[in-house]
Amino acid sequence: MKIFVTVGNTQYNQLIEALDNYVPNDKYEVVIQLADGFYRPKNHQYFRFTQEVQKYYQEADLVVSHAGAGSVFNLLSLNKKLVVVPNFERVDDHQLDLANFIDKNRYACVCFDLTNILSCINKAYSNDFESYQYQSFSGFEQINELLLTNRICRENNNVGGISVDLFKDTQQLINHILDDNGNNLSGSAIAINPEKIVKSMQAPLVKEVLLSATIRYPDGIGVVKTLCRKTGETISRIPGVELWEGLMVKSGQVGASVYVVGASEDVISATCDKLKEKYNTPVVGYRNGYFSEDEEFAVIEELAAHKPKIVAVAMGSPKQELFIDKCRQIYPDAFYMGVGGSFDVFTEKVKRAPLVYRRLNLEWFYRVIKEPKRIFRHGNLFRYLYLELVRRL
Repeated sequence: MKIFVTVGNTQYNQLIEALDNYVPNDKYEVVIQLADGFYRPKNHQYFRFTQEVQKYYQEADLVVSHAGAGSVFNLLSLNKKLVVVPNFERVDDHQLDLANFIDKNRYACVCFDLTNILSCINKAYSNDFESYQYQSFSGFEQINELLLTNRICRENNNVGGISVDLFKDTQQLINHILDDNGNNLSGSAIAINPEKIVKSMQAPLVKEVLLSATIRYPDGIGVVKTLCRKTGETISRIPGVELWEGLMVKSGQVGASVYVVGASEDVISATCDKLKEKYNTPVVGYRNGYFSEDEEFAVIEELAAHKPKIVAVAMGSPKQELFIDKCRQIYPDAFYMGVGGSFDVFTEKVKRAPLVYRRLNLEWFYRVIKEPKRIFRHGNLFRYLYLELVRRL
């Protein structure tokens, strides 16, 4: 059996490794298109890109494809024997949604567990599936309008297995979270920087926390540079402290209630006073960050009782993200944002880097100058730089 494997233009190392380990080369002739993936097959032929993908489709008895809409619907239209594998490294909602759609309608065999890839290949080859009928679509103008007014979608917005949401600027993201009528998006946002990317590659729990967020925005300049390289676009960095303060400004303008959690009692109290005085932000309640795990449920219940639209949590990462996940289970209607040390900066307890450092994307360097011992906390930054240089992100 001739099998052609394609992952489009994004890496999918887990799929390539599974094919290499579970599909024997003495019974199957496998050719793999692996894009910029870093896992190189030991048992099968491979190449990175081709301009003649249709030729490989035609020659193959069966195709294994990631759940990219362009590839999948093209192959269905060609009536190819097909195994669809949603990209678990990207974990894009649209890939999983498409895979479920294909599975539900029995258009092809869908592999949700890579250890079963060989049985899925055999099932797809030996069984008949429903014939897919192409339906013309005329909604491209509406889609284009949504893309222009909402988040920017890019095929290569994946960094180290974490898909990052791209926005034109901070204000566009603020408007996406909170509209002019005071209606909020339900969910959460997490700032993505090099340290978090490296930690997510080292610890499954950290990766799970990052992927649980509704929005993952680029806050670290290293992540921004990687995204610029992969998308070929100019990507805007969105500093978390500016995103949070911008949300507080808009909350005051549209009357969206806010609840804040974290920091010391004096800092969070001063934060609330300054928000009300400076931006007219309707802060409906607050809690300092010094509570035990046994007190968490009571804190969350108190928060939920106020029914806030925006909740800011300043407890450091990943503690704040884990707390947010618990909050969302009890009170899912708010938009949650982990803000790290933003309250300290806002109340001027900690001085933010001067504007010249910010414009040069050297805030991290300024912090090292102020606190030299911080240099030992930047080991993951150098690991990230290495991974970027060898194109493993």
